[in-house]
Amino acid sequence: MSGNQQKLAVLFADISGSSELYERLGDERALQSIAQCVGIMTGELPAFQGTLVKIIGDEIMCTFPSAEQAFHAACAMQRSVGNERYQDGTPMHIRIGFHFGEVIHESGDVFGDTVNIAARVAAITRANQILMTQAVADVLPPALRDKTLKLMRAEFKGKQAQFDIFMVIWSSDEKLSERIGTPAQRKT
Repeated sequence: MSGNQQKLAVLFADISGSSELYERLGDERALQSIAQCVGIMTGELPAFQGTLVKIIGDEIMCTFPSAEQAFHAACAMQRSVGNERYQDGTPMHIRIGFHFGEVIHESGDVFGDTVNIAARVAAITRANQILMTQAVADVLPPALRDKTLKLMRAEFKGKQAQFDIFMVIWSSDEKLSERIGTPAQRKT
């Protein structure tokens, strides 16, 4: 591995239903709520040695030295976003997808197959969900692996292989139907 390559967990987290939020609250108030939510998500990074790579609208891309740190950060993000109060009491929901593997560092950004797979996992995630790949599950300690549920085998555009996708059970009191979600909870 050259100096600019490293194994990292790459995590994407974004706000579900932001288009509806703009319609319901208006541009200025929606933007305030979204900025508040993004701030909450990024606020969880330091505790887990996370690095913010970039903010893309209502989505963050970040990296972690280990899959375990990404796992804990994702759970903390979900809890913190869910506990916060926003404009007009409107709840905010996020969806998180992550993958673990080799990335290339260049100009403050990360590139490579790991980044692409993490983005594709995030794209199939629903509101209030955390999804991860088998590559993450393979390197998690047993206690954390026990907090996951194999959800599906996914095919991603441009990839020949299929990927086993796992759902993180991040809240002990949530119902399975809430974690799996409905099409209406997908990001718009």
